[in-house]
Amino acid sequence: MSKDQPEKADENPAQPLLQQAFPPPPPFYKLYGSDADGNQLMPPPPPIEGEYQLFGELHTTEDGIPPLTVRQLFTVNPLGLLDFKGELRRLNRELLYTFLDLLDCLVQRPSTYARAVENVGLVARNMSYILNALRSEQARATLEHTLKVEIADRKEAIRELREGADAAKAVLRKMADGLQNACKQAETAGRQQAMDEG
Repeated sequence: MSKDQPEKADENPAQPLLQQAFPPPPPFYKLYGSDADGNQLMPPPPPIEGEYQLFGELHTTEDGIPPLTVRQLFTVNPLGLLDFKGELRRLNRELLYTFLDLLDCLVQRPSTYARAVENVGLVARNMSYILNALRSEQARATLEHTLKVEIADRKEAIRELREGADAAKAVLRKMADGLQNACKQAETAGRQQAMDEG
C-alpha cells in the first residue's frame, strides 16, 4: 500500500467505532493513569448510569430481567408462577424442531429461510428470558449449597478439635497418673531408706 492511498479504515468514516467487531480502545484512555513521576494525570469519569450504547446495541445499568420483546411461547400458571424445568424442556424440544425445519427450508426452499431463522430466534429468546428469570433462584441455590458445605467443613473441624482435645486430656491424665505413681514410689523408697538407716 502506497502512502498516497488512504488506509482501509478511513474509507468508510460514517461507520462508528462502536459497531466494529473488534474496535481499538478509545484514544482518551491515554488521559488516565499516572505519568512517569507517578502523579495521576486525570481522575476517571464516574460510572455510567441508565442507558448506554455498546457495540451498536443499547444496554441499561438498571437491575432486573430485561423485558421479553418477542412473542411469549411459555405459559405461566394462574398464580403467576413459572415451571422453569418443564418450560425449558418444552422449549428445547421446540428449538430442535425449528432448527430441523430451518435445515429443511435451506435444502428444499432456500428462498424462504428467513421465516425459519426468525422462528429459531424466537424460541432462543424465550429460553434466554426464562434463564434470566431463573438467575435469582440459581444464586439462592448456590449460596445455600456454599453455606451447607461451609457448615459441614466447620463441623468437621470442630469434631477434629474435640478429638484432639480428648486425646490431649487422655495423655495429660496418663502423665498425671504416672507422676503420682512416681511420687508414691519415691516416698515409699524414702521411707524404706529411712527405716533401713534408722
